[in-house]
Order: sequence, then C-alpha cells, then structure tokens
Amino acid sequence: MNTKTKNLRIPIGFCPKCSHAVIYAHDPKEKRNVTVRIAEDGYTGKTMLCAKCKTMLVILEKPKVARGYVAVPVVSFR
Repeated sequence: MNTKTKNLRIPIGFCPKCSHAVIYAHDPKEKRNVTVRIAEDGYTGKTMLCAKCKTMLVILEKPKVARGYVAVPVVSFR
C-alpha cells in the first residue's frame, strides 16, 4: 500500500464563518455524521477553536446505528 493513500486525511467538517477545514477523517462518508456550528456563550459540550478565524466551534456527532435500526435521541430524564 502506498504511504500517500495510507495516511490520507479527507476534510469532513468546515468552519461556518471562514470555510476552513477543521475536522478530517479517512472515510469521506463520515461527513454525514458530523455537524459543525458556532458555539453559543456558556456552551459546555465538545468544542474546537478554528485555527484561521479563532472562532469557537461546536462539534456535533450523530450516533452510529447498525443498519435496520433507528436512533432515538433522549431529550430529558423524568
């Protein structure tokens, strides 16, 4: 296997403010599972700083579910 194809990084997430690539993966299909948006004040989840425009970004990953099943998000615990 060629070393260029072995270490291939494909951009899958981009900064919504400056369109700079911030998340990379080996599989381009992972783009469907990741969402990037600008973080609100006080957000405590998974974040990342854009290297180009210095904007704090939120990384939202959809859960991976086996084929034939449906993922239902838990909204609140009562």
